[in-house]
Amino acid sequence: MDTQNTSSIKPVLQEYQAKIAVQAVRSFINFAERQGLPRSALLQAASLVEEQLHDSHLLIDVSRFEALVVYASNTLNDALLGFTHGQVFEPDRWGVLGLIALTSANMGAALQAQYRFQSLSGNMGAPIHMLGTQEAPAACVQWVPAYNCSHHTCEMIVTGLIALGRQLLNDQDYSPLQVSFTHSPHGPIARYEEYFNCPVSFNAEYNGLLLAPDLLTAPLRRFDKELNSLLNERAESLLARQTSRSPIEVIKDYVIKTLPDHVSDIDEIAMYLNLSVRSTQRKLQEYGTSYSQLLDVIRKELALTYLRQTSNSVLYVSERLGFSEQSAFQRAFKRWTGLTPRGYRVKAQQQDR
Repeated sequence: MDTQNTSSIKPVLQEYQAKIAVQAVRSFINFAERQGLPRSALLQAASLVEEQLHDSHLLIDVSRFEALVVYASNTLNDALLGFTHGQVFEPDRWGVLGLIALTSANMGAALQAQYRFQSLSGNMGAPIHMLGTQEAPAACVQWVPAYNCSHHTCEMIVTGLIALGRQLLNDQDYSPLQVSFTHSPHGPIARYEEYFNCPVSFNAEYNGLLLAPDLLTAPLRRFDKELNSLLNERAESLLARQTSRSPIEVIKDYVIKTLPDHVSDIDEIAMYLNLSVRSTQRKLQEYGTSYSQLLDVIRKELALTYLRQTSNSVLYVSERLGFSEQSAFQRAFKRWTGLTPRGYRVKAQQQDR
């Protein structure tokens, strides 16, 4: 390990807090202001000043965003505020990702770009795309939260995907095959189904959408090959800059995305960062950690999040975290917390009441 002063080592857990891009926060503040809330009160709730809303590179702790959403929801007495905000299409909410989506050739290409550059919009969660099979032809797009987020945030993101899809397809009547949320409904289910125009299930195993298999290859109306190429180049440069400044956040985002499919090794991480394995290890050493230690911390945090979503079975959580066997997950969880997964869930439910 480098012979550096230990006081210069950055605390990895402090850097590891889930973050959200300021563009999404600005979008919500503008929306809540239109609902009649004072902008100064909204900024105070988020512990932000106006100038910060215009820093396109800024990522803030999700705890500040959640505090903002809770303030707005309580003040407006609106339990469906996240659902309502998600319906408002604003491409700048996703920064360069929104512009890439708008100019993509098809929905599949837009989702691939989102998968590649997701960390630019924060590491509060990650998209998982599952293609259909012959037995179950529908494609599935899931959003996996990386922290114990509010129902507002889940509904905001999933509903926002539909609003974006309707813009991309130039079809305001477009609807998925089904929408799912892991939480209980906070309003009449009919209100959700009226907007989505499809069945909506709650207390489900995941947050996300079932899509017709041919949707991912359907041509989009705003496709602009040259502009899309330029935007992807811009996103690559921003990702390289983020990798240099905040490698932990970029690695965390990639691990969350890949865990349901496989457990990435250090060689794969280095390739994603466009760095050598030695340079990747050196960056992690600067944060006082190694890849194996970081992977263990990520799995622990995700396990705690998933188990608080009571509809997720222990087997489901184990698979989402990339464990080959449920027993291996149970041993790891006991090492992390001193509790079994089911024991932790019972304790968490009691604390949340």
